[in-house]
Amino acid sequence: MATRSVSRPPWLEHNTPKAKESSGESTSDSSTDFEFLNDSFTRPSRRQASFHPFQDLPPTLRWRIWNFSLPQKRLLKVTVAAEPACSSPHRSRDDVFKKPNLAPYQAKNDLGNIVSGADYHLRLRSASSNSSLLYVNHESNAVIHDVYRVHVPINQHILISDAPCLRFCPERDTILITVERDEDKAYFADFVHDALAYDPKKKGILHIAIMSQGIAWNIHLPIGISNLHGRAQAALACTLGRLESVSLVHLFRTKSRQMFSSLQKHSLSNLIPQTELVRFNRAYPLWSSAASYLILPGDPRPVSRYLDLVDCGWDPRGLIRAWRMFEAAYDVLPTSPDKIRVLIAAADSDERLEITTASQARVLNPDDDESLEFAKTQNAIGFWSIPLEAFGNVPEVPYTTHRWPMTQVRDLTQFDSQIQLGLFEVA
Repeated sequence: MATRSVSRPPWLEHNTPKAKESSGESTSDSSTDFEFLNDSFTRPSRRQASFHPFQDLPPTLRWRIWNFSLPQKRLLKVTVAAEPACSSPHRSRDDVFKKPNLAPYQAKNDLGNIVSGADYHLRLRSASSNSSLLYVNHESNAVIHDVYRVHVPINQHILISDAPCLRFCPERDTILITVERDEDKAYFADFVHDALAYDPKKKGILHIAIMSQGIAWNIHLPIGISNLHGRAQAALACTLGRLESVSLVHLFRTKSRQMFSSLQKHSLSNLIPQTELVRFNRAYPLWSSAASYLILPGDPRPVSRYLDLVDCGWDPRGLIRAWRMFEAAYDVLPTSPDKIRVLIAAADSDERLEITTASQARVLNPDDDESLEFAKTQNAIGFWSIPLEAFGNVPEVPYTTHRWPMTQVRDLTQFDSQIQLGLFEVA
């Protein structure tokens, strides 16, 4: 990566082109100039085949084939939000629960387990979270219900069997839980309780994720809540104590791939000569709202040249500290560091544009000629999965009030072999 002249403002030199109104034909043409690693790893063969004797196979074998066709890993992004009646500033959570028909933790579901009855609803942020097998036939539909055995209603006051619900498999799926407002953070615990209550095997959430879009104080976790129901506390402590994995999702805007200001601040604070004031980090994976993904044990791309100065945006240690404080609040043993990974990716600056297809990601094609071959063939829609130790010591300070650095630049070269690459399955 050669040193660039700074005679022009670097943001002009590295400006990302805006999406163009184009026909399907021009989109196809652009695809030859901007390809994704996902095409090689996540897309099925284009050859279509029919196997007419399928119905003659033994039922157990058919079940295994149906099961094999389901995604092995999904990242289900769930926002837990207050119902409109409860979100009024004039009505508190306690006020709503005082209504006789909304008493918390008294109703039972079809499994005979007590459910929260809390006034929250779920917003599913993941695209293509429902399998097409739901609509093939009764047998495939039954397999879906068997594998994705946990059915948490979207609305907690509609407990009929055919109500819309979040379906997931605790052993396969990672549940990314977000809460938009601090006053709603108790619903995080209610949802975790209900995930346990709706699991016939009483496992609940085994793979959990929390997210930060940079600022640590926007992470709303159920800590320090005086009116949290005892059953919610117990379910949360139980879940935290037996998690199989924890994913800390740290997103930053795609402009973080253009690292002029961050590199300059990094050089000044560390007394490093400013040999490179501008760099475009094409190795950054692009975040997607897709659900299904796969994990490669290592990044197969030639990314080592991009790892010496990685702009992380806001300090990811704020997210790590938030998780550790969360565990401590419920008096559970800290999750082993080898079960925790930090997932970093670049997200589009327009939150309304969530990348679900390769065509949407192509608008982020860089417009300079540096490392042209990498730009053509080595882009990834997914995330880097990085071990905790890569981010150094985490100060034991309150994550919501500590002033975490706004521009954190890390040297990840020594962790090259430990960085896993997640690739979303996109159309």
